[in-house]
Amino acid sequence: MRHALRARRCIASRELPQLWERARCRSSLAGSLQSVPASLRVPRWSRPFSTETHEFKAETKKLLDIVAKSLYTDKEVFIRELISNASDACEKLRFLQGTQQIKDVNDADAPLQVTLSVSESDRKFVIEDSGIGMTHDELIEHLGTIAKSGSLDFLQRGESDASKIIGQFGVGFYSTFVVADKVEVYTKTADKEKGEQGYLWTSDGSGSFTVSEVDDVPRGTRIELTLKDDATEFAKLATVKKSAQKFSSFIDFPINIKEDGDPKPINKQEALWMKSSATEEQHLEFFRFLSGNSYGKPYYTLMYQTDAPLSIKSCFYVPDPDNAPSRVFTKDPEIGISLHSRRVMVKKHADGVIPKWLHWMKGIVDCEDMPMNISRENMQDTRLMEKLSMAVVRRILRFLQQEAKKDAEKYNKFFKGYAYFLKAGIIEDKEGNFSRHKDDLLKLLRFECSNKPKGELVSLEEYMSMAKEGQQNIYYFCCPDRQTALSSPYMEQFVQRQRNVLLMYEDIDEFVVNAIEGFKDSKFVSVDSADKNFELDLDKPEEDDKEDRRELTQQEKDDLQKFIRDVLKEKVQEVKFSDRLVSSPALVTSIITPHMRKMMKSLMAGKENDGLGNIPMTLELSPKHHIVTTLATILASNEPVARIAVEQLYDNACIAAGTLDDPRVLMSRLNKVLEMFIYQGAGFDYAKGEYRQQPPTPPPQSPEPEPEAVKPQAGEARPESNKDASSSASKFEEIKPGS
Repeated sequence: MRHALRARRCIASRELPQLWERARCRSSLAGSLQSVPASLRVPRWSRPFSTETHEFKAETKKLLDIVAKSLYTDKEVFIRELISNASDACEKLRFLQGTQQIKDVNDADAPLQVTLSVSESDRKFVIEDSGIGMTHDELIEHLGTIAKSGSLDFLQRGESDASKIIGQFGVGFYSTFVVADKVEVYTKTADKEKGEQGYLWTSDGSGSFTVSEVDDVPRGTRIELTLKDDATEFAKLATVKKSAQKFSSFIDFPINIKEDGDPKPINKQEALWMKSSATEEQHLEFFRFLSGNSYGKPYYTLMYQTDAPLSIKSCFYVPDPDNAPSRVFTKDPEIGISLHSRRVMVKKHADGVIPKWLHWMKGIVDCEDMPMNISRENMQDTRLMEKLSMAVVRRILRFLQQEAKKDAEKYNKFFKGYAYFLKAGIIEDKEGNFSRHKDDLLKLLRFECSNKPKGELVSLEEYMSMAKEGQQNIYYFCCPDRQTALSSPYMEQFVQRQRNVLLMYEDIDEFVVNAIEGFKDSKFVSVDSADKNFELDLDKPEEDDKEDRRELTQQEKDDLQKFIRDVLKEKVQEVKFSDRLVSSPALVTSIITPHMRKMMKSLMAGKENDGLGNIPMTLELSPKHHIVTTLATILASNEPVARIAVEQLYDNACIAAGTLDDPRVLMSRLNKVLEMFIYQGAGFDYAKGEYRQQPPTPPPQSPEPEPEAVKPQAGEARPESNKDASSSASKFEEIKPGS
């Protein structure tokens, strides 16, 4: 059979010059070579000497149909696959030349490169490389069998560094049938010892392919695609250029695209993460490339390479905190770190490796050991993907911890810009969802505290180092700002005892402390919670000797508690006396903190029944405060006033806690209190509804002296006479309730 094929090729090679000579003679008779029919003109690639037809095997036909219709989810990946194959071809030739395994090279002066070109009018997409090329047998073996990877064979023979070879599955080439009706492959081997003949492989993907000998084929491989009607977008220069840059910006060899016939480079950027080190200028250029900006510089830079548990090469950047993304307008952010394998992009947004709360970082993760599925669009081993994620995220967080120790002031600026996202990481840190990062994230948190100046931040470890001897709890207070916190009744005992409290100003802080059990061996305790374990026995407050305060008897306490429960009814579940208050008469607590209650109310705004209104409060009273002791005194003598006072006392406590839904409901009662205050000043006994004594009459006012008359100047009008000042004197009228 092989001898018969050679014989046919020889006959064809002898007959073709004769045919060409006849055509030339006929054209000379017409006076011009241009009159030769198009079918007989010599194109760039000479017409074939002979053609062999081969059938794909039955199982190969099925696989080809699967590849063309089902394997790839995105059409444009064929560009990635073809560029990867072209890069591998160049790498193989470079290695074989470098190791002297190929000594005599065809077209030795041709540089190693990849070139793309398109033709919209012809619906053509073309990619060519000057790499290793293929012989006749290699062409049939590699392109006639799906999942036969020449690159994998090359690696298994130990003939190259695995990190530089991209393809391994042997199906990437067949992604061309996703977009093409017809595929033509021109190739010539680089090894002169194997021959200098070029070949053309052609198929429409229907079940067979042809192989022909052709002349004038340069070293390497050229693939021409005739695009389908629904894939003509890939005959457009802009589309192809964008896709090539997206997938293959960091290929080791020059990738050019022809624009108006001139090749223009599209992969100018170096794969910086593959290097062991880089200069500040290189990092600046690379950061701007990844950010898509021509300005700005990285705030932090991390290059991370390791061989265990996986082979990872990566480079990460933290943008300036002044340019941190706003969480308000970032509903579903895209991950700023891309996933690569051997310098080829697999996922632009590595959401399977990098958690959403690190979306603001820029960088690249390149993993050679990444277990890709056959389409190279996703990783197929979930356990290994989790290992990759764990290694990368942990390294980023520990790098930030190192930077915090190195320069606290610089880190504090970073934290102010990205605090929300780190805190979100703690909340999202659940099993199966980037778990086991909670402890590292807690070490990155910073807060103001009550015993430090405004604006100064401390870590949780620093807080514990400042704690009272024997203190087991970490006390915190979620509040709008520092001034509100320090003037709150919940803080009174801590301020008096100089007990340090972490001040948390962001809404997310309450969710953070509820998502964690504690820090190391310490438990988080909110100062506005109903928790009784405030460790008050650790220290004693300074005694206030400025005034002697009356203490209520047990009977007075019981009567007052009963009266308040009767007045407030379902608003409170308990009324009790507390020693946590110093200068305020009362406060409210609940099973959820007032701050959490307020946030939940805001989140459920618009719902008719949010369930929060049914959660009763506990009213805690200071037994020594003069408002409370006086209230206990007037229960029997002036019940109307006592009722108003109880309602106002409760609402004041709710205002201090920030849980009063609508302060406008207070207006009528406040007016009543104001009325009572004015009547009391006028001597009115509100309980009896009468004045204790006749209201005093204001003393008579002496008439003011008449001012001297002023003579008007010429042209001025004469002023009117002043009226008696006493006639305008106001008279005090008796004040009656309701007047």
